[in-house]
Amino acid sequence: MKTNNSEKGQALVVIALAAVVLFGFAALAIDGSRVYSDRRKAQNAADTAALAGALAYSNGDNITSTAESRATSNGYDGGDTNDVTVTITDVASGICPSNIGKEIRVDITSNVGMTFARVIGKTQINNYVHAITRACGSYTGALFNGNAIVSLAPNGTGFDGHGTPIWNITGGGVSVNSSSTSAAICGGNAGVNAPSVTAVGGTDFGCHTVNIGSTTQNTGAQLSYSSYSSLFPRQPACNGTATFSGGQWRPQAGADGSKAQFTINTPNFAPGLYCITDSPGPFHELITGTEVTFYAMAADFNISFNGGGGDGGFEASAPTSGEYKGVLLYVAPQVRGNTILNTQSIDLRGNGSAGLVGTIIAPSATVTMFGNSGTGAVNSQIIAYRVDTGGTADITIAYNANDNYQPAIPATLALLK
Repeated sequence: MKTNNSEKGQALVVIALAAVVLFGFAALAIDGSRVYSDRRKAQNAADTAALAGALAYSNGDNITSTAESRATSNGYDGGDTNDVTVTITDVASGICPSNIGKEIRVDITSNVGMTFARVIGKTQINNYVHAITRACGSYTGALFNGNAIVSLAPNGTGFDGHGTPIWNITGGGVSVNSSSTSAAICGGNAGVNAPSVTAVGGTDFGCHTVNIGSTTQNTGAQLSYSSYSSLFPRQPACNGTATFSGGQWRPQAGADGSKAQFTINTPNFAPGLYCITDSPGPFHELITGTEVTFYAMAADFNISFNGGGGDGGFEASAPTSGEYKGVLLYVAPQVRGNTILNTQSIDLRGNGSAGLVGTIIAPSATVTMFGNSGTGAVNSQIIAYRVDTGGTADITIAYNANDNYQPAIPATLALLK
């Protein structure tokens, strides 16, 4: 008897279908990995090209050609298999401190040819990636965003307004670098009138009078010493010796800082840069001078005044030109590794109507502010480890950035996306 086998040839169909499935898996495994690898490579190329364009802007070079050149060096030249587009726009007002800057966007389209996926009809897959950078231009401006009171302590209370005085601060706010919950505080019968308070940690203003324009706490953006040290003035060599004649101290001609002492003779100073070698106080003298910068050399520098309504105080103004323009008192920073130390202390007092003019840069000192017994105000940006209150008289700080230290702030670069 003859039998007709109807199943003949079915194995070929099964094998063909299985081959398609196997090639599909191969396409996922091999072609898919090529697509993923290319996408990662293209994203890296876009990131580096956008950053190169931002750096070119900061250096005054051509942004587009620099970004395209960097993309080409990473394998994306805008040829047959890929496309590179560089877009440049001005930053919106208020984004950069100088209101000058560019945003650079780099778009890369990469065409990845398929091998196994051709079986399922895919001959090519396109990757689309982009990166955006922002470059803010360099400018001359106040340190620490122009805050009048700056505490650099990484922990503990950085600003303490306890006591009885009222803090009247204009021209800039209070900035505290401490991450502690009590970073900025005041209590009792004291008060704080200020345009703003910003703290890495927490704030507690439970004092009698509080008029603060805005309070920003728990920012989390803590600064380390290396993030701001390059913006401080140069520390002088102190290779000269000041002389006392005609009732005042005079610097040595041609010296990079002349050594002097606050406690010898009448502490009145002619214009110049002085390196203070002693740590006076408590004492009765009134330190005076115009167009002067005092650089305190001692690691344990400590200046305090007798108080009690005597003549002890500080009435001086910073230079209005030159390298130390706007710098009144600069206390040598004490650092261990990348951490600022607290080894110095300053009682900051003014008497009469002359006031203080110029920046106080004392990153390793606890600065205790005392009210002015006369009509003068403190026209200073006070940069210290900690700032607290002393005495009973109200504390008036009328900070004017134009009269204080304003270094050249370098351009900043940021990868946004």
